Amino acid sequence: MALAGEKRDLLTKAALEADVRLVRIEDGRLEVALEPNASRTTVTELSRKLELWTGRRWTVVVSNETGQATLREQNLVKKNEREKAAESDPRVREVLARFPGTRIVEVRRLAAEPPESDISAAAMNDDEFGGDDAAELDD
Repeated sequence: MALAGEKRDLLTKAALEADVRLVRIEDGRLEVALEPNASRTTVTELSRKLELWTGRRWTVVVSNETGQATLREQNLVKKNEREKAAESDPRVREVLARFPGTRIVEVRRLAAEPPESDISAAAMNDDEFGGDDAAELDD
């Protein structure tokens, strides 16, 4: 999936996300199960593109085993888990209660804030908080 994205092959990336269930992966061999709506050429195309992108031959085999959930299904489960976690936050519940009909559309992870110890150390180096110059923090 990442390789298809890196190569900007959106059709292959979309097929891998929605139509392919990973069963097994070994060195040079990929075993997958396909969704019923998958293109008949998916396996052949995937084998050809993996060889082109990696410079080595890949055998792609369709398995009778169920395999893992598709990446789309896995992402949907993670999205639902994030939304449920957000809904359980008291602040979010309060907003939802104050504004009837409001719903959570998307949950994003914010960039991590710098640890307090980094800020405290920078501040203490500024003449014990009494200097005229402001402390600068390096990224």
